[in-house]
Amino acid sequence: MNVQTAYLVCIVGGITLLLVSVLFGALGDFLDFADFDLPSIDIGDCDIDVLPVSMKSLCLAATVFGSVSMLLMGRPMAFRHAIAGVCAYVGAFIVQNVTGFLKNHQSEADSMESICSRSYVVNVSIPDKGYGSVASLEKDRSVITLTAKSYDGSAILAGTKVDVVSITENVAIVIRRHASQRDAADAAKEEEKV
Repeated sequence: MNVQTAYLVCIVGGITLLLVSVLFGALGDFLDFADFDLPSIDIGDCDIDVLPVSMKSLCLAATVFGSVSMLLMGRPMAFRHAIAGVCAYVGAFIVQNVTGFLKNHQSEADSMESICSRSYVVNVSIPDKGYGSVASLEKDRSVITLTAKSYDGSAILAGTKVDVVSITENVAIVIRRHASQRDAADAAKEEEKV
């Protein structure tokens, strides 16, 4: 096997695995099997992974390494591999950290149960027999905003804490939260944090 064939295998293999992962979403889980918790640098709300080792990052690195090496075929092998290695690392580093950031900041509410279990406040007043809007209160989770109407059809002013009873036709049905309910729910949340 000559050097050009090795570079071509890197290019074709990396592109093929990435395309297959896009075409078949089920392989997306396979391509993330190599995500490891390696030391990272914490900067505010972001974790920067210094060693990009997810399968997607490695596929991109192989593709970039092969491509850059092919482009620099007239140069000495050590120079060619050094430049290709740096380019591959930078590409993999960017992919690893961007996908990690997106995964960490995606919405946590993936089921009706998790949506309804949150605490909400009315952010757009709900008129009599009309519609308004509610927003979730938890600061450490993603914010959910829903179109809402009251359970009994009465008006609810903005700033009132409410509970979501159900969601019907993409509209949250809400009731006012009573002081005793609020105290019990807040105490339960404090116990969960401890």
